[in-house]
Amino acid sequence: MNGFAVHPSDPAVMYVAMRAGVYRTADAGRTWSAPAGGPTDVAAVAVDPKRPAIVYAATAAGRIHVSSDGGATWHAR
Repeated sequence: MNGFAVHPSDPAVMYVAMRAGVYRTADAGRTWSAPAGGPTDVAAVAVDPKRPAIVYAATAAGRIHVSSDGGATWHAR
């Protein structure tokens, strides 16, 4: 695990930065999923505290990926 972020108003929603991608849970860690097509080799993850549907992922190669739907889809910046 390279990084960890928690939704600012819903602690059951968490994100983990892993080499295989960003994993997300909505049930306090009981189950985890990674979206297809998301970034890989993720070094850090962060949730926007004012707009928690926006999630940022930084890769080890220095690229920034952004999700505007809580980690369901991603695009490179």
